[in-house]
Amino acid sequence: MKTWPILLLLCLSLVANGLLWRRVGGLQRDVAALPPPRSFPLGEMMGYLQRYTDKLWYAGEAGNWDLAKFYHDEIAETADDIAAAHVVDKGVEVSHQLIVVLPPALDAVGQAVTARDPKLFRSRYEGMIAACNACHQIARHPFVQVAVPAGPPDHWNQRFAAP
Repeated sequence: MKTWPILLLLCLSLVANGLLWRRVGGLQRDVAALPPPRSFPLGEMMGYLQRYTDKLWYAGEAGNWDLAKFYHDEIAETADDIAAAHVVDKGVEVSHQLIVVLPPALDAVGQAVTARDPKLFRSRYEGMIAACNACHQIARHPFVQVAVPAGPPDHWNQRFAAP
């Protein structure tokens, strides 16, 4: 029986194994050199919620129910992103609190938008703002107080009236 083919395969296997381990070591160094992952941008996402909430108000006040529906949906999508991130900030389960507090209030606003009822919209919108502020209390951010927009939407470069 010839043993040289077996010895050749064994040698090739050892060389290949050594090359693979060398590559693994290089990859481990590359991974170790990566910057730490960025934490979830909660402040930025809350800023989006505030912007969309503001624009929702102006669209509803203008009777542009299609635009109001658009901003309602943007609020829901942004809230879903925050919920999916399982954010815990200084011991407060922000994502969980948002899931508990916002959806009922946002659904109520959505019903008013669907009904195209300005009076109901105002009432439900105010309820949603109260829910936001209650969540800020729970999250130990009572100094963040959202309000119903006052005055014309001059600060937005957007027309809120229906086309």
